[in-house]
Amino acid sequence: MQATYKNPAIETLLTSITGRDRVATVASNTCVTCGGAADTFKDEVSKREYAISGMCQSCQDSIFG
Repeated sequence: MQATYKNPAIETLLTSITGRDRVATVASNTCVTCGGAADTFKDEVSKREYAISGMCQSCQDSIFG
């Protein structure tokens, strides 16, 4: 999967917060939050959210409810 485009300054900020490169993390199907596998999503909306945030389904559920 390919991560959505974000301004390079935003990418730098996100990397400094999470300690992980969002683009590389999404490309490797892992989670930017927990570092676990991100290969199963409950629906297309969650899959699109992964491309935006880099969070696996479990992390999305814990953050967004």
